[in-house]
Amino acid sequence: MLTSRQVEQFQRDGCLVAGRVLDWARLEELRGELQRVLDTGPDGFVPGQPRPVRFLDMGKGPSSPVWQIVNIWEASEPFRKLLHHPQVIEAISQLTGCSDLQIWHDQIQFKPPRTGGVNNWHQDAPYWPVIKPMTPVSAWIALDDADTDNGCMWMVPGSHLWGDRIEYLHRFKAEAFFDVGRDFIPPPEAPTQAVKAIPWPVRAGEVSFHHSLTWHGSYRNTSPRPRRAIALHYMTGDARFNAAGEHLMKQFVHLPDGAPMADAGPHFPVVCRNGRAVAPADAPDLQ
Repeated sequence: MLTSRQVEQFQRDGCLVAGRVLDWARLEELRGELQRVLDTGPDGFVPGQPRPVRFLDMGKGPSSPVWQIVNIWEASEPFRKLLHHPQVIEAISQLTGCSDLQIWHDQIQFKPPRTGGVNNWHQDAPYWPVIKPMTPVSAWIALDDADTDNGCMWMVPGSHLWGDRIEYLHRFKAEAFFDVGRDFIPPPEAPTQAVKAIPWPVRAGEVSFHHSLTWHGSYRNTSPRPRRAIALHYMTGDARFNAAGEHLMKQFVHLPDGAPMADAGPHFPVVCRNGRAVAPADAPDLQ
């Protein structure tokens, strides 16, 4: 359970490193599973074999790759179990104030040693227009120590209260990564008026939470170490389907416009119901 001070910090800053949630045995299991999927590759899954929803290089090819795997849980039982981690679920419930939670999707980001590329500044919620209201909080779990040498995230504390600024953030490509916010004036009513990007180191096995409007990005991995992490994006029980929006996961939603995402089916597992974590065994299997 998060302390009241941690909840206050999250509400103020829109980001929080909340401590270790994975022991070394679990870390090694997940690293091994990720390596298995990486070794299989985007085109290595045979017809009928469980596979991720997306597997691609978001970077600029071999010179600066950033491998993204969406819904690795659909190809890996250990990652499926991770969606239901009770400490993570309890914290998400505290930070959202919601007793019903389900998975929107997960997302691996892997930056290889020395060549790992930049993930440019962004906010999460503007990329998810098919669900309303926006899904508010994500959990980011480090599978390696993430620091400034191997491409940890950077955050702008307080930016989650500045609204949708995705078009502004798109101006800052890799070459201008550290210029973000220099010409931005926060709304006068916002409690945070300073635009300050700070490094956001997270140790292996720790979880970091961030609001879906918090400005964040990550710089290059110039170290001899990998940077492997998984983001778990959760929806609250009041999430509804917005048929006018577009997103990769829309292909799995067979609902009328405005219908509750709680009815969207097994690609969006329920992980918390009435304030109690739902065990992986109780979540429906994919058909």
